Parts: sequence; C-alpha cells; structure tokens
Amino acid sequence: MKVKVTYVHNGVCLYSDNEIIWRALRSRCGVLERVLAKNTLTLVERRQLQDEYERTFALTEKFSKR
Repeated sequence: MKVKVTYVHNGVCLYSDNEIIWRALRSRCGVLERVLAKNTLTLVERRQLQDEYERTFALTEKFSKR
C-alpha cells in the first residue's frame, strides 16, 4: 500500500513526498560534487565517491519532477 505524504505549512501544501525526496537527493549530489572537485582524495576514495554520486544521481531521475 502506497501512502502519499505532503508537507503542510499553515494549511498550505508545499511539497509532495517525491519532491521532498528529489530535493534531498539533489542536495546530496551537490555535496558529492563538491567533495569530488577536491584533489585531496586517493584513487580508491574517488572511485567510491564517484560510484555513490552515480547511484544517487540515478535515484534523482526516479523521483524527478515530471
């Protein structure tokens, strides 16, 4: 059973559950992009973060605004 949740502030619906998830995922992608831009990572760390970024970005497509 799928339940749709909305964020309500002062009686006004602001965001759907998919929008909230999408915003959180985009925020995480932004953080990962900034960390990957630094040149202080080892090759293994860079690969791990790049993999996490790609998986997170793929999830943003699933919850994208259509």
